Amino acid sequence: MPHAAARLLRRPCTAGILVSFLFSFSLSLLVFLMVGCSEEAHQPPYREIVELHGTPYERGFQHGQRFASKIRSLYTQLLTSSLLPWLNREQTDIASVLTEYQDPRYSGGRFSYQVLLESGLNLMKYIPEPYLEEMRGVADGADLPFDEVLVLNTFVDTMLGMRAITLIIRALQSPHIQSIEFVGGLDTDGVDNDGDGVVDEQGEGIQQPYRAFPHASMVEVPVDAKIRMVLQDPEGVDPASIRIQLDTEVYVGGHESIETLTMGSRGDRLEVTFTPPHGLPLAGTVSVLVSAGDLTWITDPPPAHARMMRDERFVFTTKGVGKAPYEVENRGAADNRYQPPSIGFAVRNTATADGRMLVAHHFALLDSNTSHKHTVLFVHHPSEGQPHVVLGWTGIVWGFSGMNQDGLVYTANVSDTLDNPVVGEFLRDLTHARLLCSGVPMGIVGREILTGSSEVDQAMAYLKAVDKTFGWNLILADPSGKMVGAEVDSNILGEADRGFYSYTPDTSDPQNVDPWGRPWASVGPDDLRMASHFQRNTEDIDFRLFKYPLIPPQRDWTSFYFRSLRAFYILGERISSSYGRLDVPSVINILRLDDLIDHRDSMNASVYDPGNLMLYFAMGQVPATSGPFITFDVAEALGQGGAW
Repeated sequence: MPHAAARLLRRPCTAGILVSFLFSFSLSLLVFLMVGCSEEAHQPPYREIVELHGTPYERGFQHGQRFASKIRSLYTQLLTSSLLPWLNREQTDIASVLTEYQDPRYSGGRFSYQVLLESGLNLMKYIPEPYLEEMRGVADGADLPFDEVLVLNTFVDTMLGMRAITLIIRALQSPHIQSIEFVGGLDTDGVDNDGDGVVDEQGEGIQQPYRAFPHASMVEVPVDAKIRMVLQDPEGVDPASIRIQLDTEVYVGGHESIETLTMGSRGDRLEVTFTPPHGLPLAGTVSVLVSAGDLTWITDPPPAHARMMRDERFVFTTKGVGKAPYEVENRGAADNRYQPPSIGFAVRNTATADGRMLVAHHFALLDSNTSHKHTVLFVHHPSEGQPHVVLGWTGIVWGFSGMNQDGLVYTANVSDTLDNPVVGEFLRDLTHARLLCSGVPMGIVGREILTGSSEVDQAMAYLKAVDKTFGWNLILADPSGKMVGAEVDSNILGEADRGFYSYTPDTSDPQNVDPWGRPWASVGPDDLRMASHFQRNTEDIDFRLFKYPLIPPQRDWTSFYFRSLRAFYILGERISSSYGRLDVPSVINILRLDDLIDHRDSMNASVYDPGNLMLYFAMGQVPATSGPFITFDVAEALGQGGAW
């Protein structure tokens, strides 16, 4: 009830006064409805800022008490109503391989919650005690069971490992490309088409076995060439399911440009010959996107469907371009079926208008029309360790970016990998493996970095030593101008010098350049960028059984790979075009570029100015960048108890 009406009804009044009030109120309501009809109403952004003081438990209790209803809301809407039912659908595929999950205790819709809880309890062995205390404080402050708060804080790491298992199970059961061939005399054209250093060798136009490349698969292809692919699946490949996208034009099985031939003694291979109806463009870069399904019809979970392969994308050039394969980006054409992944970048010195360091981040993963309604900027004043700020969500004690009082900035993106502890459990005991995650969740790693480190080198030493739950890409930066990119995985095979790779823009150090002498992730001397694929750690894992690729590296299976490549290249192009002029507004404009925005699962966006201890953040709407970037003085908030 409006305050004016409440006061009116609490005092003695005459009928005339009441009628007058009701008339006024009705008129106001009418005006409001008329305006609403002519102009769309917009929900105000869901974002809050909270200051937390004291011990870990005390800060957790303040957090839980302040956001009790929103924590329940996030748990109910994101987990109970969305994620848990979705994960329950995966039980059939998982239990067909991991027989532990045929046990009755996982039946009756209990599978997903039981898996998340068991994994969360296992992660407690690795999570530093202060963060467990903070979670206990959240649970007590919100009057919630600790188990629910634990699941809320660990489900992301468990889900990523579990998702990797389900994707690789599906990949092993779905069609895949064995080889691609460009038919058109490439072995007699006097060109090193495949970039192997040899001209016109036998089979010059064939890539076998097929591998996903970040660059062109072939160059200087004749404009009248045909493309021949061999697809393989144990159950056979359905010719009618073939889909070929040549740049933006789509052709499907049955089209006159597609010829198919079933091969193999068991009919497990399908030769697909594609003749571009209008030929290929002269001196052009061409992308091809291929997908297909098998002949098996899956009915559980419904709806009935074939097992579909990942959309594979390869790029090539036609005669006249004059570039080697490694010089041609596998960027592909725009395709609104796919959303860009998380991105981040740092710029400094000659890249910026005034020489200062700026670090930008746009995180996207899982909104489900829910997460954006529960966003919080947490301002931590711990009893021990560095005061710091973290962008996060109610009930969750961590985030994927933040900055501390010394100006150290941490940003992290998920980077799919099968080099993770859940797969490690699978390798240790194939039959009785359980979906148990281990290591320190990356969000808590970020909090530890901000709490315990003052500059990049300290943070990198900790990051290298800590047990990781999954694959991640990070950018760390500090006010000294130091910026470092890191790519990490769990190194489940225990290989020396694996699982941790880093680089900077400094090309004088061999570890910072690729095999062709180019910086891994920079377009100039003062920038660094990341998306959601491994740029340096391309062979994160390659586990073979009798030469059969049982566990392939990231680039050969994840659905993120090709869209991440596209975002990475577009981001580099935009940084390059603004080099020397970048400032906060222009960095925000890059974050708002449509080709770099996940319009479905965007979660938050930020620009950190570590030298001035300033933060500019956008969250509380989808995509996050569709709303304003809020200016937040971190120095004042951390030094004087908050000012907003």
